[in-house]
Amino acid sequence: MKIYLVICFLLFGIHAHSQSRDILIQDFNAGMEQLDSMSSNQPALSFEILHRLNRIASELKNDSLQFTVSYKKALVLSQMGIFDQTLNILYDLLPMMENKQLRCKKGEVFYNIAATYFAMKDFQKYMDFNVKAKEAFIACGRLEDTLAVDIEMALAWVGLDQPQRGIDMLKRILQDKGINQEDENYAIALDNLSNAYYEMGEYQKALEAELQISSLPYAQSSIDVKAGLNQHLAEIYIQLKQYSQAQKHLDTAIIAAQQMGSLDWLFDCYKNQSAIFEAQGNYRESLRFHQMYLKAKDSVYQKQYDAKMSAMAAFYELGEKQNQITHLKEVQQLNQAKIQRLSLIIIILILLVVILILFVNHRKNKLERKWRQAFSAQLIQTQEDERQRISKELHDSVGQNLLFIKNQIYKLLPERNPLLNQSVELALEEVRNISKDLYPNQLEQYGLISAVENLCDKVKESTNLFVSSDMNINEIQLNKRTKINCYRIIQECINNTIKHARATAIRITAELRENSLELVIQDNGQGFEKNNIHHKAQRSFGLLNLQERAALLHGRFELETQPGHGTKSTFRIPLHKQDLHPSIHT
Repeated sequence: MKIYLVICFLLFGIHAHSQSRDILIQDFNAGMEQLDSMSSNQPALSFEILHRLNRIASELKNDSLQFTVSYKKALVLSQMGIFDQTLNILYDLLPMMENKQLRCKKGEVFYNIAATYFAMKDFQKYMDFNVKAKEAFIACGRLEDTLAVDIEMALAWVGLDQPQRGIDMLKRILQDKGINQEDENYAIALDNLSNAYYEMGEYQKALEAELQISSLPYAQSSIDVKAGLNQHLAEIYIQLKQYSQAQKHLDTAIIAAQQMGSLDWLFDCYKNQSAIFEAQGNYRESLRFHQMYLKAKDSVYQKQYDAKMSAMAAFYELGEKQNQITHLKEVQQLNQAKIQRLSLIIIILILLVVILILFVNHRKNKLERKWRQAFSAQLIQTQEDERQRISKELHDSVGQNLLFIKNQIYKLLPERNPLLNQSVELALEEVRNISKDLYPNQLEQYGLISAVENLCDKVKESTNLFVSSDMNINEIQLNKRTKINCYRIIQECINNTIKHARATAIRITAELRENSLELVIQDNGQGFEKNNIHHKAQRSFGLLNLQERAALLHGRFELETQPGHGTKSTFRIPLHKQDLHPSIHT
């Protein structure tokens, strides 16, 4: 009774501590959701949230959470154009990638380092880190992310004064049958191709690529995409001196930008509008839109500057009072958990003793199970060896002696007695059948498939059952132990069907799936209640034998049945390296 109370008290303390941690984790997740929902023009608020999340991650001593906070901080700094500090944080994250839980994040870190170098117009380093990002994504099996890297790398060749190489790479990506035209990456690849042609001065080809994007579902995916697409089309038409078409797309871009309530697209639109009026000789309107362009541009840059200064203040000089209040609440929660832990140290020691005893008992039971399995495996192997020995003795000794007697009878008795001859023939045939039943020599001579087909023919001859086999396997991948056990499994299933199922047909199938063999034996018999499987396994030596055979091969045995719907036995046997045929190892 005392031990029960101690354990209950201990569990209560652990539960309280767990609840405290759960509250902090919930706060962290809520902060991350708030951060993800914020726009890029709120960096100051982003840093306030990140400072709070960093404290939670530090208190919890969770490397994964600390990585997430630092990574998000780097992304916010990158959006602000503070590239030196962005790179410092991202480079500091690289040693953390050796942690197994974070290893698959390495591709994302490399990719963002590359993006930062691209913004700094260091195209060679951009290319180098994109190569590392691609290798990291492949190592983690994230093959879909390598497509985005390839698309970005293609555009980098333009920055490295090798535009044709970038164009050829983008064309190969677009012609790849594996890329879906409804995928956003397809539209991005087309846009990069258009940009490459534009940089080379091939405006007609740039236009063709951009018009392809306008026919895709991606073109209508958001108002932001619509504004950018039409603004880019207007730029290309201006270069082609097709001003009416340029005006048409520019009007659409201006409306979209106004709906967004953002000057970021508008000042480029005003610049293009000024260029159209200038080309048409309307210098007054050209000057007016040029002034609007300068005003909007100054407003955007001023807004970005103000946001950057505000964010830097938040980054370096957050309001200490508010931070301390928030921090004190978090520390209070953790202190409560610490007090509970300190008061339960003695109880924990008692529980550790109990756990140790349970562990010793568990280990003892585990060893006993292991010994039982080993004994069972050895018993089955011994039975097979003994069967093989008796079979060989019957065939080589008794069988040969009977054959000698038969020949002597034929030689010494000119007038043969039909009954005597028939008795000798039957005895010889019976010895051969017993020898084959004990150990199928055909298994070694011709293989598992042939031995199973011979077994099926024998069952069809001796019963009214129709037995078929379809074994789609390469026997070179099966060693002797696997073959004989698979044969015994099939033999046992057929015997069970003959004894209990009242079936008219049995089907045997075998198939290699990756690194395992799937063996299925199915009949159309009367079946039985699935709830009685465990009870039947306790009474039926046949089912126990099947379970032991499957366990011997480190496989799984699944039985599917119900009254009136037959029985299906499925065996999934792994083909480990040690189980392969010796020729496979070389």
